[in-house]
Amino acid sequence: MSLSADIKHKIYLAATLGYVLGSRDLKEISYYKQIKEEIKQDRRKREMGVSRAD
Repeated sequence: MSLSADIKHKIYLAATLGYVLGSRDLKEISYYKQIKEEIKQDRRKREMGVSRAD
């Protein structure tokens, strides 16, 4: 069983806002870790926000 869209959205919000995930479901934890890793990689590469064209 995959994660529903609303659960994914709640996990995404928790990861981007810096909250701790209070779940014991392994699928939810792995999705949370995936999002956190993507955020770390974007910070390293400076790919945050919308790039300016001026």
